[in-house]
Amino acid sequence: MSTKNSDLSKLLIGWGTEDITPAGPVKLYGQYYERVSKYVQSPLTVTACAIESIGASGEKDQAVMVSMDLIYSPKDLQDSLRTVIKELDADIEVNKLFLNATHTHSAPEPDVHSDYGKLLLDKLSKVVISAWNNRRMSGISRNLDYVSIGHNRRVRYADGTVEMYGETNRSDCIGLEGPEDDGVNMLFCWDETKNLTGIIMNVPCPAQVTESKYFISSDYWGEFRKLLEERFNRKIYVLAQCGAAGDLSPRDLPRGYKKGMPNMWDISGMEVIGKKLFNSTMDAYTIAQKNIQANTFFKHLVKNINIPSRKISKEEYEEALEISNEIHAREPEDPNSPNTAWNRFLNEIKENEKVKDFGPWDNKKSDFGILKKKDLLIEQYKGRGKHPFYEMELHVIRMGDIAMASNPFELFVDYGFRIMGRSKAEQTFLIQMSCDIIDYLPTERAIQGGGYSAMSNKVGPEAGNVLVEETTSMINMLWK
Repeated sequence: MSTKNSDLSKLLIGWGTEDITPAGPVKLYGQYYERVSKYVQSPLTVTACAIESIGASGEKDQAVMVSMDLIYSPKDLQDSLRTVIKELDADIEVNKLFLNATHTHSAPEPDVHSDYGKLLLDKLSKVVISAWNNRRMSGISRNLDYVSIGHNRRVRYADGTVEMYGETNRSDCIGLEGPEDDGVNMLFCWDETKNLTGIIMNVPCPAQVTESKYFISSDYWGEFRKLLEERFNRKIYVLAQCGAAGDLSPRDLPRGYKKGMPNMWDISGMEVIGKKLFNSTMDAYTIAQKNIQANTFFKHLVKNINIPSRKISKEEYEEALEISNEIHAREPEDPNSPNTAWNRFLNEIKENEKVKDFGPWDNKKSDFGILKKKDLLIEQYKGRGKHPFYEMELHVIRMGDIAMASNPFELFVDYGFRIMGRSKAEQTFLIQMSCDIIDYLPTERAIQGGGYSAMSNKVGPEAGNVLVEETTSMINMLWK
């Protein structure tokens, strides 16, 4: 993987951050039911890393990456940001500017048309311009560590079915459906005097320890940033990325939840994960200091690709229709009746919150939870042919021996392993929920098992195969 000296570039790297914490109580996004924030547990931020490369002959390339403490990164927000940035600074190639989300469930919905969306767009434009204007000659060094954070959340049963957050103490439980990924990728960025300026951190686990709570929180990333600043006594920027983790969560289901152990549904669990990441980073930091590269290979490719939508079979449709009709037939005529599927669902949550120390408090196997997905599947079948493909924006970056590749999914781990296994990069950072949010991207095995995250999806294994081929092809092109 060696490169000629003529291929090497100098790197100018700039950083910026802005607080996007909303004022006052707000609706928190990420559950079927409404949650209104009571207080701020930790601030929400957006962080930008602007990179410009200057080659031996003066040729230039760039990337502006922005990480957000939000549930996802909608395409219309990214499009709006690009429009604003294009007017503010013509030197920024807006097609090489892209967003990603940490997937916290303790923040408002990032709807660009809402009041919060307008605040968000303003802060995003400021952080991008700030990072771009702060570019300085820099060096980089990479590292990889293994930290147990994300665990498979899909439980298999003897009858072939799968449930997200299913009970593992049942006699018919035969294990978990898929793998886990403990690999934490780190890219350290340094100024000319070899002082650490920021870290690009790629962790294959969504930031959703506190996903069902009633406060604003950046989850374990907030704890990690706090520990980092305490250690260095100054601002160290962190560009947080979520790796392929569509079937992962911060919870070890087979071992369950024991008294006195960190609660992976509450603040104590979030603090443990933040500390784990901090300790790992400090170990990697001492090694990374000795391997700083001032000149390195840099290239950023952007491509729009068509990925096939999931094809719903007639058998799936007929089964969903039968289940849906049976539940709807039991619905009271009065939509305000406490016996509707929706009101029974809400009542069960309220009762669970009173007596249960650990989540989930909502029941995806309730009539409402089943209807939610079955009715979506029915509509998807009826609309077959209208949207045979989804266009997704794919970013692939090579920096030295590492590759970064984006995708707009909650991407199941197996797809990440397939890309990493075929990648010619020494380390491959996969950035999910980037540039848009399309849906979970489950495997064939997951589709067969069913369950919440694989019951009704816009895309499926065919899309996964296309994503793997396109991503690995673009990555390996940069090593030819």
